[in-house]
Amino acid sequence: MDRLGDKNSSIWITWETQRRSIELARHFGCELFIFEHFGWLRYPKCLWQTISVFFKKKPQILFVQNPSMVLATVACLLGMLSSSYVIVDRHTTFLLNEKDKKITLRNIVFKILHRFTLKHADLTIVTNEYLADIVKSLKGRAFVLPDKLPDLQMTEKINLKGDKNIFLISSFNHDEPIEEVLSAMSKLKQENVVLYISGNYKKLDKSIRDNSPLNVVFTGFLSYEEFINYLFSVDVVMALTTATHCMLCGCYEAVSAEKPLITSRQKVLVDYFSGAVFVDNTKNDIRHAIEVVIEKIEEYKSNILLLKNEISKSWAEECQKLEEYVIEQLQH
Repeated sequence: MDRLGDKNSSIWITWETQRRSIELARHFGCELFIFEHFGWLRYPKCLWQTISVFFKKKPQILFVQNPSMVLATVACLLGMLSSSYVIVDRHTTFLLNEKDKKITLRNIVFKILHRFTLKHADLTIVTNEYLADIVKSLKGRAFVLPDKLPDLQMTEKINLKGDKNIFLISSFNHDEPIEEVLSAMSKLKQENVVLYISGNYKKLDKSIRDNSPLNVVFTGFLSYEEFINYLFSVDVVMALTTATHCMLCGCYEAVSAEKPLITSRQKVLVDYFSGAVFVDNTKNDIRHAIEVVIEKIEEYKSNILLLKNEISKSWAEECQKLEEYVIEQLQH
């Protein structure tokens, strides 16, 4: 089937470099515009470039990424002022955590724009059915499309310390059970298993870092190339969260690299990454999962390879359905 961009004027705008937008824009044949600025002039610059390219290109289909909520709002306004069909790819920013439900000016403004963009976008793409139900409950039109498995290539194998090595993909956010993982590593039955934790470890309390077990290595911030090389050099990958409706990029990356995956027992993850090992984010459960995967590593490698094939096939089918739906809407 032809891609959307083959027969229609389609552009994709994002205000940050994000793999999902790059992959989807390429797949749909859209011309991609990444307007990424920092500092207090970020919004004026991004707004000016977005509006300028919109009126220059006059697209039949306008894709935008949310985040940013401001970009999604601007896209909906541009759609109301033109005949462009506006598609918002909204993979996060639903404010589902308890702290996001407090009455603050930021949250009030967010909710106003949240409802406006869901109602006025011609289509909102989300990563799972739970988020699709939220969109529909607010009179929006939703389509579920998880991330495409990334095409990753190792450039150099990293010499690691352990007989078996684990990579915890982390950004040290509040939803990651880092302390539980450290406790789990201190109680492992197997010897010479080493855990590498990516991300800015300075976000973690210094006393916790200083008392971490000897079989844990904090890598610090990794470049994209270094990150991919770690991913392919380890034996097992972990990606954990306490958030209930979050699809983790680390899970997609583990599957793409064909590595056994340990992740959190959240419904959206259990439903999609069926070949993984799931944990309750407790130290004992994490420890047990690590021991089981290390003992039966070849079995879990096979499970992930099967999962990779299933996800790739399913994603291609859903993408085709999305293209067919949009083309049908444009013909009405």
